[in-house]
Amino acid sequence: MTGHWVWVVGPDCYLDDDGREHPKLAPGAPAMRWACHRDTRPGDLAVLYRSQRAKDLAYLLRATSEPSYEPGPRPWNCAAEVIRRLDPPIPLADLRADPVVATWPALRASFVRTGAPVPGDVWDRLREMAA
Repeated sequence: MTGHWVWVVGPDCYLDDDGREHPKLAPGAPAMRWACHRDTRPGDLAVLYRSQRAKDLAYLLRATSEPSYEPGPRPWNCAAEVIRRLDPPIPLADLRADPVVATWPALRASFVRTGAPVPGDVWDRLREMAA
């Protein structure tokens, strides 16, 4: 069964040195290592929450490796490929305003962890919002 996650990244991971969208986020780019949840498995899907400046869900990724532990502020990391960019991204305000998504513990905690599970009902609603 495919797991569903939200992975949280700061501008250092989604912007390049000139403040533009980082090329590593282009669909079809080689798989990169991302901070993930320790229970992520290859084939799991994740939405990428861009914290600080953007404050939105902007990408859909697929994990391509098991997570590995690396001491530091983002201890669990796995390789993942970008499947697509959500166009338009789903803003934090829209997430909070939606009655289904608003119940999601990761959102209620303001995405304070680098990775968190996405319950089935929330995943289904996010898919609708991104369609």
